[in-house]
Amino acid sequence: MSLAPVFYTLAQVQFNPIAQMSDYVARLQERLRRSGFPDFQAENQLELTIRRLDESQPDVQPQQHMRWSFMNTQRTEGYLLLSNALVFHTTTYDTFADFLQKTIFGLNLVHEIVELAYVERIGLRYLDAVVPINNDTLQQYLNPSLLGFSANLEGRLSHSFTETVTVVDDGNLVARAVITDGALALSPDLISLQLKLQTRFTEVNCRNAVLDTDYFVINRNSFDLKEIEDQLLKAHEIITNAFNVSVTDYARASWA
Repeated sequence: MSLAPVFYTLAQVQFNPIAQMSDYVARLQERLRRSGFPDFQAENQLELTIRRLDESQPDVQPQQHMRWSFMNTQRTEGYLLLSNALVFHTTTYDTFADFLQKTIFGLNLVHEIVELAYVERIGLRYLDAVVPINNDTLQQYLNPSLLGFSANLEGRLSHSFTETVTVVDDGNLVARAVITDGALALSPDLISLQLKLQTRFTEVNCRNAVLDTDYFVINRNSFDLKEIEDQLLKAHEIITNAFNVSVTDYARASWA
C-alpha cells in the first residue's frame, strides 16, 4: 500500500533471564554499530509493583530494570535489550520479510554472544492509524462494530475504546481500537517511545482511530531460531486477518 496505515511495529522475544546481561552489552553494541545501529543508550527504568491485599509487603515496591537501546541514525528502527528479552521495533515498516529478517538477525546476535537456553514468550504487535482522506468519514473506513457511539453522540469526542481478546491456536490475540478527535492516541506503554514517527502521522489532527493488534504465545521451549521465525510468521498471518476484519474494502482501496 502506498499509504499503508501502519505506523509502529514491534516483535518481542522473551528468553531465560541473564543476570549479568550488562557484561555482554559492549560486544553487542559494537556488532550492532557496524550493522547500521550506531545510536546507543542505556536506561535505568523504575517499575512500581503494587501489593495484593493478602500480602504483607509495602503497598508499592519499586524495582529497577536496565534497558539498552540500539537505533539507526534516523531513529526510525532499532533494538531494545532487557535482561530477559529482545525487541525489534520500527516506525518505517516496509515488508514483513524485511522486518522478520532484522528481528531474527538481532536474536541470533544475542544468542551468539550470550548463549540463550530457552524462549518463554513470542509476541508481534502492529499499530495502524486509520485517518480519513479528504472529505471521507471514519465510518467509511472502520468495521461498524468498532465505532461504538462515536458517530452518534453530541459534543467533542474525548475517546471511544473497544477491546477484544480471543484465544487463537496456542496464543492470545488482543485487538484494540481507540477513536479520538485530534492527534493519534498512543497506548500508555508507548508514551516513552524513542523512535521517530513519520511526519504524516505526527500531523494528524482530525477524527481518527488507532488499531492496536497484539498476538503472543507464552510457552517455554528450547531456543531455536527456526521455531521463532515460524511463530512470527504465524503471528503475522493472524494479525493480518484481524486487520482485514477491522477495516473496510473502501479503506483498503483508499490506501492502495
